[in-house]
Amino acid sequence: TPSELIDVVERRLAEVEDLVHATPITCFDRARAAAAKLQRPSSPPPGYLYGLPVLIKDSVPVAGVRWTEGSKIFEHRVAKESGPTAKRLEEMGAIVVGKTNVPEFCAGSQSFNEIFPTTVTPWDLRTTAGGSSGGAAAALASCQCWLATGSDLGGSLRTPAAFCGIVGFRPTPGRASGGDPSAPRLWVHGTNGPMGRCVRDVGLLMDAMAGNFTWSFDWPPLPAGETYEAAALRGAAATSGWRVAFSTLGCTMRPELEALCRTAAKMLGGGVEAKDLPHSAIDLAAVEKAFLILRGKTFAETFQQTMANPLAAEVIKPEIQWNIALGQQPEAPALADAAQQDLSRLQDQVEALFQQVDILCVPTTRDAAFDAEVRYPVEQVGEAFSNYLGWMLPTFAGTVLLSPTVSLPVGFLPDGRPVGMQLLGPPGADAKVLEAAAYLEVLLNLPTACPEPRRGTVDLGTAGPRTKAEAKSHHEGEERRIVQRFR
Repeated sequence: TPSELIDVVERRLAEVEDLVHATPITCFDRARAAAAKLQRPSSPPPGYLYGLPVLIKDSVPVAGVRWTEGSKIFEHRVAKESGPTAKRLEEMGAIVVGKTNVPEFCAGSQSFNEIFPTTVTPWDLRTTAGGSSGGAAAALASCQCWLATGSDLGGSLRTPAAFCGIVGFRPTPGRASGGDPSAPRLWVHGTNGPMGRCVRDVGLLMDAMAGNFTWSFDWPPLPAGETYEAAALRGAAATSGWRVAFSTLGCTMRPELEALCRTAAKMLGGGVEAKDLPHSAIDLAAVEKAFLILRGKTFAETFQQTMANPLAAEVIKPEIQWNIALGQQPEAPALADAAQQDLSRLQDQVEALFQQVDILCVPTTRDAAFDAEVRYPVEQVGEAFSNYLGWMLPTFAGTVLLSPTVSLPVGFLPDGRPVGMQLLGPPGADAKVLEAAAYLEVLLNLPTACPEPRRGTVDLGTAGPRTKAEAKSHHEGEERRIVQRFR
C-alpha cells in the first residue's frame, strides 16, 4: 500500500541519509495524510502513479513544506502552495515524501549550500553527487526512493545522473514544466525532468510529468496511444541497433571514460562503430557563446530585485554574482541578440545532423565525480577553465541544441566511480531517445544502485576553489573577458 511504501522510504532514509545528505527535508506526516485520502480514478491516465512515493527537488514549491532553493535568504521559508510540477504529480497519484538537496539557487553542478551538508554520491562518499539535481540522484542511487524530479539548465539532470550511476532525462523544452514559459522557442531553457534507476522508471515518471504548462510554443504530441514508458519497453525488447554518431564536442576526456562511452555507442549501433561527428557539423563556439550570454541575461533579469537588497546581495555566492555581472555588461543586449541569431543557425545544423543519424552519443562529463570539498573544478584532464561553468560544456551543448537528452550509466572506472553517457535526439523526439536508451541499458546490464555507500581510496587530486573568497578571486574580471571574446 502507499502507506507501507512511505514506511520503507522513512526506514531507508534513517539508514543512509547521514552518509549521502541527499534528502534534508522530509514530510512524512503530510505524505501519510495524502495516502489516506488517495482515491484512484476509474480510468487512470498514462503515468498514473497509484500512491508511489516521489522525491521533489528543493527548487519546486510543495504546499506546506519547507522550500529553501539552497539559499540562506529562504532558509526557513514554507511554501504556501505547490508549483506546477508538484501539483501535476499529486494529481497523477504521486505521494511527495521529501525535498532533495540543491546548490544555492540551483547554480552550478555541485550540490553544496550554506544550509545543509554537501550531497555526495554513494559510489564514493568523498565525491560530489553533482548538481543541481545532486540530491535527487544521490537519493536514487542510495535506494532512498524509486522516483525523483530534477531540473536542468546546463546539465543539472544529467551530470548528477552520471556521477551517481542513475538515469536522468532532460526533455525537449515544452514537454514538462520549466523555467520561463514565455521565452521564445530559440532560447537557453531550463526544464524539469524525471530521474530514476532505470529507463522504464524514467519513462513512467515522464508520462506523469508531461504537459504544456502554458509554454509559448509546443511540439507535436505523442501519437495516440503512445507513452514514454511504452517507448522504453519497446526499446528494451528491440533486437536491432540504431544509426549512431559519437562526439566529445571538442572536449578532452579521461581516456578510460571515453573508451567506455565509445564501446557503449558501438553497442547502441548494433555492433557498428559509431561515426565520429565532424568538427564542422555543430558550431561549438556558437554553442558556448549562446549558453554563457543568454544564461547571463537570464540571471541578471531573475536576480535584479534580489540584488537591489544589499543584505541579500551580500549572501549570494560569487559564482552567481559573476553570472549576473555578465548579463549586466553594456554589450549584453547586443550579444544576446547575436546569440539568438546563432541559435537559428544551430537548429539548421541540428536538423541536418539528425537526417543522417538517429542518436548522437556524447560523454556526460570529462571525468568522473570530483572531490566534494571543491566548489567546482578549474582543471580537468589537462584543460583549464576560467569560470565555474567551463567544465560543463558536454552537457550545456545539448541545452543549446534543444535536444531531448538522457544520461545513463555505461560503466565504471577501475576505482569504482560510475561513468555516464548522453544520448541526444532531434528536438521533440523524446520517446525515441528513451527507446534507444532502454535498448542500450539492456545490453549493458549494469548495477542500478549502490545500496551500501562506500568510501574510495584513489587520489582525486581535484583542483578548484574551496571557499567563497577563492571562487570570487577566480572569477575576477571574467565577465569582461567573455565580452571581449564574443563581441
